[in-house]
Amino acid sequence: MVWAYTLLVLVAAPVMAWRLAASGLLRKTPRTVVYRGGMTTSWLLALAGAAVLWWEQDTSPAQVGLIGLPPVAGVAWSAGTLAMLLLGLGLFGLLLKLLRRGESPDVLHLIPETRGERWLFIGLALTAGVTEEFIYRGIALTSLMRLPGLDGPWGPWLAAALVALAFGLGHGYQNVMGMLRAGVLGFVLAVPLLLSGSLLPGMAAHAVLDLTLLARSPASGRRHAATPQPDLP
Repeated sequence: MVWAYTLLVLVAAPVMAWRLAASGLLRKTPRTVVYRGGMTTSWLLALAGAAVLWWEQDTSPAQVGLIGLPPVAGVAWSAGTLAMLLLGLGLFGLLLKLLRRGESPDVLHLIPETRGERWLFIGLALTAGVTEEFIYRGIALTSLMRLPGLDGPWGPWLAAALVALAFGLGHGYQNVMGMLRAGVLGFVLAVPLLLSGSLLPGMAAHAVLDLTLLARSPASGRRHAATPQPDLP
């Protein structure tokens, strides 16, 4: 069951994301509906993963990174991970400017505009930080590391790269650069887990990173929208 769940996350989810992008449905759906739907789907998928682990009973919470760290170490890992994520986000922003590319219409559509939307988006960001780290870096990464050939010194890093690839493709509602950015940032999020053994720093950094979208005003979104956009993949 764990492997079926892992295949669902690493294969089926990216396919569904690409089909959603191709349909153009996301940008036609009210933001509040997208936010609520995203939170519901993420929590259901995370709860399903937890149920699978409980049913199999061969993987402890600690093995998927659900362990705490000493306060100082936890803060240091969270802050360091967030710093690397923000650096990566900034570098991709510069690259987009150099290439004269903007964000995809779907990403621009997700920028909240009203107070109510901002509160819902905060819930979505916190949800993504917790559930996506548990699903991708917790269950999926742990499953891949058990494969023959991935249990050596470099195996965990190769597994992290494969999960990051699927994570990037799972952001199919973004353009090609957006998926590449998500993949790179997804690999960065695996670093604290592989080196500290805990998912918590990645969860915290992921949630804060997603909250940075709140800093983009509607005026900024319209300005970027005027930049020529590449076709969605």
